[in-house]
Amino acid sequence: MRKYVTLAGLCIGLAVLLCGCQRKYYGLGSPFGMSTSKLPGYSNAEISALAADNYERFMHASYIIATDKFGTVHKVKISANIKRNEWDFSNLDNSGSYKNYVEADGSRKKIGVDVSEHQGAINWEKVASRMHFAIIRLGYRGYGKGTIVLDKYYTSNMEGAAAQGLPVGVYFYSQATSYEEGVEEANFVLANLGSYQLSYPIILDREDPMVDDARTNDLSVEQHTQAALGFLETIRAAGRPVMMYSYRMYYSLYLELEQIYQYPIWFAQYADEPDWPYEFSMWQYTESGEVPGISGPVDLNIQMMELQ
Repeated sequence: MRKYVTLAGLCIGLAVLLCGCQRKYYGLGSPFGMSTSKLPGYSNAEISALAADNYERFMHASYIIATDKFGTVHKVKISANIKRNEWDFSNLDNSGSYKNYVEADGSRKKIGVDVSEHQGAINWEKVASRMHFAIIRLGYRGYGKGTIVLDKYYTSNMEGAAAQGLPVGVYFYSQATSYEEGVEEANFVLANLGSYQLSYPIILDREDPMVDDARTNDLSVEQHTQAALGFLETIRAAGRPVMMYSYRMYYSLYLELEQIYQYPIWFAQYADEPDWPYEFSMWQYTESGEVPGISGPVDLNIQMMELQ
């Protein structure tokens, strides 16, 4: 019996000691500090910087970090309702003239250009010798008065690509301010497709023109989204494949993405590798590409997914 009393006393004493330590540590302790005397090459400042970097890395697991046109950084919660991509971008191959993604079986993705009247006259025979596809601008709406215009080189580009058997899609640069204007833009595209055969979708290009007098400057997220949906829904209702093009700031801060991601996405990010969390069908990775047959710089793209 005495043995048990002694043992009980020891337990109680240990518990009191631990409680006292806990009170001292949590209630009376000083702010956390870390000695770096045994960590040569590190200082508290360096450890703080590493911690901040680690924090941002973990943030990327839950948030899209986007900087707006005024320089303000926003953290946008990643949606659980949009499928994340599962690509391993260590498989990107930069050894050739054009970036590509190499699958586990050694196969490679299709690469292509997108062009407009800004590229001038194009030698499509030379382009077709290097590229798997081309996306050609059909037209645009002006960001000031909102006039809809057919691209000056649309017809010659479509005919030139077709003559070489190069698969094509078309895109329209939108500055619609409402659902109805989005519908108007879509109907303009449909009316000007002619008899050209498309192997790639009709693509809606929405961007912030970054000028003070743009007609889209004061739109809300809902209005930007509705303007996009007016185009996308009209093209789909016409039985045509359709896709949305934009970049991190616009996708993250201007749109209700769960609605837009009902459609395939073309994502632009000029970087060694993209860090967009969601799936995207195509990646525009540079605006400074060089392709025989095209004078001056041109956008280059990798088709990351099969198109529906």
